[in-house]
Amino acid sequence: MFRNILLFCVVAIVFVSCQKEIDWSVPGSGGTTAQQLYRIKSKTGTTDSTQIDYFYDANKRIIRELTNGIGGGQNLNNDLTITRNSAGIITKTVQKAAAFAGTGIDSVVTIYNYNTTTSKYTSSVFQLSIPGFSVIDSTVYTYNASGKIVKDEHYLKIGGLPIPLPPTLTARNTYTYSADEKNILSVVTDAAIPPATTLTPATAQTYTVDAKVNSLIILNEAVLLNRVGLYNANNTTKAVVTNTIDPTQDFTMGYTFRYNSGNRPDSSYGIRTPGGDVTASKYFYQ
Repeated sequence: MFRNILLFCVVAIVFVSCQKEIDWSVPGSGGTTAQQLYRIKSKTGTTDSTQIDYFYDANKRIIRELTNGIGGGQNLNNDLTITRNSAGIITKTVQKAAAFAGTGIDSVVTIYNYNTTTSKYTSSVFQLSIPGFSVIDSTVYTYNASGKIVKDEHYLKIGGLPIPLPPTLTARNTYTYSADEKNILSVVTDAAIPPATTLTPATAQTYTVDAKVNSLIILNEAVLLNRVGLYNANNTTKAVVTNTIDPTQDFTMGYTFRYNSGNRPDSSYGIRTPGGDVTASKYFYQ
């Protein structure tokens, strides 16, 4: 029983570190070569607020995302730095987050493997050292015929336990695209929830998009970095979240945008149902 609980906690930590929680205050971020996003400021109610800053290299490729804020009484501070080689390929990310402090984790370093022959990211891996045991998460990417990532599978290896666990498939994300493949319209997550050892449906997210420009677009890199909304060519106007494990956590977010002269987001507000919480956001460009 203890081992199952321990494994569950490890899986939870891994999901926190390798998957960004859905940030509903950032419905459809923006910025292009002529009008590049550098900040989003959001506020929900009277106490929750976030500021997300984006940083780029000389070729206007994103190299850092810095989040500061409070949500539901929790510190949301998160610093993601992205290392690229001379060709712009992501080779490593380093994530520091307030959420890690309580687990004794200073940062999570993820290494990305890239096949120069096929021009595709093949896998990524990160390792955590937690008092008493270690965790290695390896992710394998699957592409469709046009080079879009349609699936990532996470293999978890745990050492330091009385009986170390070999690499085991613990989660799979499946991505569905629009007919023109310019937008991701759904993400389905299957997971092995202890004591189960096989994957079963866990969550699903479906999106409706507008016809305006989502001006921070990083395509397949959005899947690698777990920032799915930054893949899309357009902005999310509706998101439906289904939690198979706990249906009481199901909810829908509806977004209304105000656009600038370039048809990119200038400001927005989102309403959560149920609950009625309203999040107002403002976008800043340079």
